[in-house]
Amino acid sequence: MKEINIEINGLSIIESNRALKLINHLIKELSFLDLRRFTNILISSDYKNDISFLLNNNSKKNRFEMSKDIYAAVLTLETKNDYEFYLVVKSKMIKNYLKNEEELDAKKLFHILHHEFAHIHDNNKKIDAFKNILKNKQYEGVDSITYPIAELCWSEYIANYISSSSAIKTDYPISFANSLLYKIEQLKNIEIQLTAFKVNNSREDLIETSIKQVELVLKSASYLIGYLHGLNITLDQLDYKIACKLEKTIFYEQLNSMMYELASINQVYPNGMINLNIYKNLSISIRNFYKKLGIDFFEDNQRVKIRVL
Repeated sequence: MKEINIEINGLSIIESNRALKLINHLIKELSFLDLRRFTNILISSDYKNDISFLLNNNSKKNRFEMSKDIYAAVLTLETKNDYEFYLVVKSKMIKNYLKNEEELDAKKLFHILHHEFAHIHDNNKKIDAFKNILKNKQYEGVDSITYPIAELCWSEYIANYISSSSAIKTDYPISFANSLLYKIEQLKNIEIQLTAFKVNNSREDLIETSIKQVELVLKSASYLIGYLHGLNITLDQLDYKIACKLEKTIFYEQLNSMMYELASINQVYPNGMINLNIYKNLSISIRNFYKKLGIDFFEDNQRVKIRVL
């Protein structure tokens, strides 16, 4: 593997030296992953602006700014003939670890970065498979809504699947299960939002909010399923009480559908990723769940429209 450039901002000289030693150790520990095209690590004290600058104000930046819980992100940047990956890490996370260096904090930090390195591994596999498609990729119709969500779900699933071994002695699997339960509970708001839209159908922001809310549930489920499949455990084995609560939710049937579809992709990964139809069944499953909640995507005169049921 070629040398990776490491830039550190927001830390003292002593902290920077310790951080550099830590990062080099992590790179060595995770070198069994496919880290081709990985060129730069930026320890950032201005996370949002650094990401915006690297993406050159590309609209993709929004997904990295949405959540305050994000500590690190892998950016895929186009080069003349290929792609390269930048890993941007909040300096605050490194700084907090260096203050304590407790064993649990070390395990959490390692897992967070293991997850991001797994994204790099997966991105390399997808570029190898889809390189001639990616630069000109443009979904049409309903696929323009559901396929990107399916791709995101796969990405988070496989990253947690690959990095699950480093999550064993942390609270992340349970934490994501509880987070999923909370997000599912918030889906009750969608019925109110859709009713309000029917009364005033100029309030398209209510539809957009509902669509994004469901996407967050689907993404959260993908994280959890990645842990379950990576650790080869069931929901009951993870936490019996959480499993019982999930079984009683409107999302449980969709959770099982996603478990099946994500596992099916994983069975043929990466050699079976011949074209983007690999996401087709997962995309259909996602569309059906939106419809179950009262949001139906359809096409009319080659335009995507939304019907509130």
